[in-house]
Amino acid sequence: MRKTLKTLLTVLIPVLIYGCGGPPLPDVIWPDPPEQPRIKYIRDYRGTQDLSRSSIASEILLGGGGGALLKKPMGVFVDGNGKIYVTDTATSDVLILDTLNKKGTTLSELGSKLFYKPVGVTSDSSGRIFVADSQTDKVAVLDAKGQIITWLAPDEPFKGPTGIMADSERKKLYVTDTQHHHVKVFDLDTLKQINTIGKRGKDENDFNYPTHLTVDGKGNLYVVDSMNGRIQIFDSEGKFIRSFGQFGDAPGMFARPKGIAVDSEGHIYVVDAAFNNVQVFDEEGRILLAFSSYGSDRGQMILPAGMAVDKDDYLYVVDSWNRRVEVFEYLGEKYKERLNKKAKAK
Repeated sequence: MRKTLKTLLTVLIPVLIYGCGGPPLPDVIWPDPPEQPRIKYIRDYRGTQDLSRSSIASEILLGGGGGALLKKPMGVFVDGNGKIYVTDTATSDVLILDTLNKKGTTLSELGSKLFYKPVGVTSDSSGRIFVADSQTDKVAVLDAKGQIITWLAPDEPFKGPTGIMADSERKKLYVTDTQHHHVKVFDLDTLKQINTIGKRGKDENDFNYPTHLTVDGKGNLYVVDSMNGRIQIFDSEGKFIRSFGQFGDAPGMFARPKGIAVDSEGHIYVVDAAFNNVQVFDEEGRILLAFSSYGSDRGQMILPAGMAVDKDDYLYVVDSWNRRVEVFEYLGEKYKERLNKKAKAK
């Protein structure tokens, strides 16, 4: 008995001290030294148990992990209150991680078992949750407690809705209607459709299977035009601004573009599931750098999908094959502000 207890303590003490069973790991940053670091890997989330720092020790002491785990994550959104929403097409559910209150749940656990293949998710400033289901061709509207309010009723029924983003400031909701090759625009208050952007084609303002989308701080809309191998940008009224990208394997080109996000400084991030990385562009669409690579280690990814940026310029990338959401930090102005606050606090 004493020998067993001694062995258990030998295992547990490092876990309790370091949290991961070993000393702190070295930083993973991009680009490589001696270049100035721009992106830093922070952590990953695989399920609700990751919100508890003592989860590893608890599993050893009590047995079993518990909680909801990601199986095939697809889309991600982060609201202004630190809640991470992740769609999962294998569990037909949406995982919700409240990072501020250290609580996790799913829409199913909240009583909303409504989905078959949820792909896109977003929320607005009132806390409503919007989920696009590409198999049922529906978009659900739920309240902040995860209870169904209604379903969007577009002028023409959806056919494979995927990307979705709410612009609370301008009272608009955007949904990519992938198999109709356009973006539907709804009034965020009335939930009535007010516009349609694009049609099938290869010219400006045309799409060929659009998927993920996002909105920047100015209200500009960014759409991944997946089968045209490019990104298209529109203003808040739906007018074409510019496009960039083409199919290829050189830096700045795309093979399988997926998630897209824009940080507070206007940098555009585009996930590529074939390159297993994220490319970073300036506002004009010029390539700046790329980060990550194929693999399952810290900061690596296999078949990445959706992406989001929070108000503090932390980057969230769905690493679908590895069943996780990885978190990176853009080392820009907001990072410098955080460093200054820490320095003053000392």
